[in-house]
Amino acid sequence: MLIFGWGWRVKHLRTLTLRCPYCGNTVAHPLYKKVLKLSLFFVPLIPLRVKHTVQCTACATERDAEPALIS
Repeated sequence: MLIFGWGWRVKHLRTLTLRCPYCGNTVAHPLYKKVLKLSLFFVPLIPLRVKHTVQCTACATERDAEPALIS
C-alpha cells in the first residue's frame, strides 16, 4: 500500500509597497512563492507547479505576480 498526496508549500520572499488594483490603497504586499509538491509517505518529492503571488494587506486579495516583481 502506497501513501501519496500533494500539498502547497508557501515561502515568503519579500514585502513590496504597491497600489492594489482592487481597493486602490498603496500598502504592503507580501510576495509569496508557492510550490505544489507530490508527496510519498509524507515526504515532499516532486514539484508539480510553481507560482508567485502577491497579496494586498488592506483587502486580502491575492493575485498572480507580474514577472518584473519576481526578479
